[in-house]
Amino acid sequence: MTLALDGTDRRILHLLQTDGKASIQEIAGQVALSTSPCWRRIKRMEEAGLITGYTARLNPKLLGLHALAYVFVTLMDHREDTIAAFNRLVQTEDRITECASVTGESDYILKIAAKDPEDLEHFLMRGILASGLVRASHTNFVLRRTKPTSPWPIL
Repeated sequence: MTLALDGTDRRILHLLQTDGKASIQEIAGQVALSTSPCWRRIKRMEEAGLITGYTARLNPKLLGLHALAYVFVTLMDHREDTIAAFNRLVQTEDRITECASVTGESDYILKIAAKDPEDLEHFLMRGILASGLVRASHTNFVLRRTKPTSPWPIL
């Protein structure tokens, strides 16, 4: 079910995606509300599940993560237990920063961060591929991130 949003809600969402540390007072001032109605709107969107949390965006290179890759994965089969086991594996691996089930030749696409290419190879060979769940994989290294993070469009 989609939550009904008006223009003020949309402006609040845009501001929160741009600066999750903004205070209620700052947001309220920018959307021409007093703090109480602004807080109630944000609380309503949190309770409805539209706002799912607040995070800090980190610079991966300053964390020593110099290799980023998209790995396309094809499972051995499509049985429920295989899919469940793969999903559990994905959830337990911090190096996998995103996972999506996709259409096309592969079953999943993984976004994986590693220290360097050798570290990524080690992770793939001893983690993902050694699991016995994957029939094939195809890896694309990221050369440069030109739009690393962006807010969701508020249409």
